[in-house]
This record gives sequence, C-alpha cells and structure tokens, in this order.
Amino acid sequence: MFLKLAPSAILACALLAAPLAAEAAPRVIEGKTSQGYRIKLRMHTGALQLLRFKADLDCRDGSQLQLQESGFLKTTVRRDGRFRDAQFGRTDAVRFRGRVTAKAIRGRMRLEDRLGKERVRCTSRWIRFTVRR
Repeated sequence: MFLKLAPSAILACALLAAPLAAEAAPRVIEGKTSQGYRIKLRMHTGALQLLRFKADLDCRDGSQLQLQESGFLKTTVRRDGRFRDAQFGRTDAVRFRGRVTAKAIRGRMRLEDRLGKERVRCTSRWIRFTVRR
C-alpha cells in the first residue's frame, strides 16, 4: 500500500508546486529610454534587476561619452511598487528610481563616469525609461 501511495503523493506535490515555480521564475523584459536606447530588465519576485542599457553622457571637457552598462545587482521593490537604488563601479555610479505597476515599469536614472587618465567627469541628466510588462 505504501508503494502505491508514494507515487500519488509525489505527483500531487509536483502538480501543486508547478504554478508556484512558474511565478517565481524571473522574466526578462525590454523597453526604451528617453534617449531612444533599449533597456533590458529582469523581474524577480519582489525585486528587479537592470541587465543592460546605453546612455549618452556629457563630459566637463566638452566631449560626449556613449556608455553601455550591464551587470547590476537586484533592487528590492517595495509593497507599493516603488524602487530606489544606487550602484557603484570602479569609475561609475548609477542611480535609479521608479515604480512597478500592473502594466509597466516606469522610472528614471542618472549616470556618472570618470573618463581617461585625467578622470574627466561625465554625467547625464535624469533619463526616463518605460518597460511594458
């Protein structure tokens, strides 16, 4: 009798756990920035993660820098859907904030980088982004 119940119990547990596993799987979604570049995010349960984006920065020496960023850590999404984070690399800083709704993820980000041996400071204004869910 135990041998007949064990496979049934395993099957029942697997069927119950399948929808939970499907909801917990991260989803990659894409959108656009106000500068016209694509932005890619990964949605986790209760968090989001910037994956990749490009941006134009203005430098103090008058030049422009086109930056391609990737490799971000997860950012916690609060219960009301808002998020806010600042992440720092060796020469750059990325600050972003926004809100997750049922239809989209909207926010803005600001970038700073140091360019070359002189470490010329390059910054962006607040860049808006929208990613449809």
